[in-house]
Amino acid sequence: MPAQMYQYDRLVEEWPTRFHLRVDPDGGGLLLANASEAAYLSASGVIMARGVLEERDDEEIAQEVRDKFRGAPKAQIAADLATVRQLIADLCEPGDNYPITNLDDPRASGWTRELAAPFRADVVQGDLESSRELLRRLWDAGIPHVSILAQPDAEPGELPLLVEAAGDLGMICGLRSVASWLTPEIIEQAAMAGLDYLDVLYVSDSEESHDEIAGAGDHENALAAFAQCHELELCPVAQMPLIEGNADEIEEMMGQLRDAEVTNVVCFALACPDNDEEARTAGALPARALPQVATDIIEAVEATQARYLWAPPVRFDNTKTLAEQVKRGPRTAGDIAIRVGADGSVLPARGRGSAGNLMSQPWDDIWGHECFRRYRKRLKAATRCSDCPDLEICVADCPKDPRGWSDDREGGDDQ
Repeated sequence: MPAQMYQYDRLVEEWPTRFHLRVDPDGGGLLLANASEAAYLSASGVIMARGVLEERDDEEIAQEVRDKFRGAPKAQIAADLATVRQLIADLCEPGDNYPITNLDDPRASGWTRELAAPFRADVVQGDLESSRELLRRLWDAGIPHVSILAQPDAEPGELPLLVEAAGDLGMICGLRSVASWLTPEIIEQAAMAGLDYLDVLYVSDSEESHDEIAGAGDHENALAAFAQCHELELCPVAQMPLIEGNADEIEEMMGQLRDAEVTNVVCFALACPDNDEEARTAGALPARALPQVATDIIEAVEATQARYLWAPPVRFDNTKTLAEQVKRGPRTAGDIAIRVGADGSVLPARGRGSAGNLMSQPWDDIWGHECFRRYRKRLKAATRCSDCPDLEICVADCPKDPRGWSDDREGGDDQ
């Protein structure tokens, strides 16, 4: 099978499921259901999954596998095919519809395989035509999931058009914004255009503290946006920055989100090295505090039965205000994502530097750039230690090590 993307729709009773089957250069692949569940497939599993999704019978599928893999035992093929059918049936079950941002363990997530592309791209909103072209190029690269990052100086009325463009390509599409940058009309239009979920900045359960950073009236707007999502049957997501000012309010914040029926939370730390007094004074969390804050998040989530997802920590930039950096959000919403600037520049989830420009370079050149090679090498390295051996935030990289943060400072050191 050629390395490319295949899209399928299945309806079980009243529950629709959108499948993306991506075939990678090594013949293996990824099967995504509504971009909320993902399974890695072997080369034979790819053939089986495609056959099942195309509603072909078992004998026809088995014959294709035998033709491709000479000598494969019939009993093994039958057992594997039954497993794939059950996998697809399980993925069709209704459940949490929030798109994934992290796998259970990035070191075992398939980075060692010859993947064609990451799962997701977080794309900064630019002018309409350029943004549409970026979406087309991302889809052609084999990326099935995009999140549009709304910008305060861009035209909000174009956001539903970008959502529609992503949907026309077959992409799962989300939207991330500060609540005050959107109107209820824009949210409704985006939902009608096919938006799958809405990420809204949520800084504090205190209206005063939240508005001090996000802007006057934004706390009220955020809660209203969450409520509107429920009315529109749109998945609401709270994007929670972890800073010095709210580190002691996590339990209260999670409680308010529970009352608002928001069960999906993306957490990102705005962090600084322990010796950066200027950043700490401005409101950044010192590196040594991150494991404890992560523990507090886990305990609060368990108490409220919410679902939390870790975005890579963001290194605080002393040339920018706390509010500017909080409103910008994380570089990406996880380690299986990339960030694409409005100009087409491509950045991995962690580290420094761009891997190239999607508007002027082939995807294969970008994906093979040294920037991504360093990133994949770092993800495969052991990061566990005896200090906090069980924290999930430690799986991809040690949260106390600035080398594993996303770092978009201009100039500056690399430590």
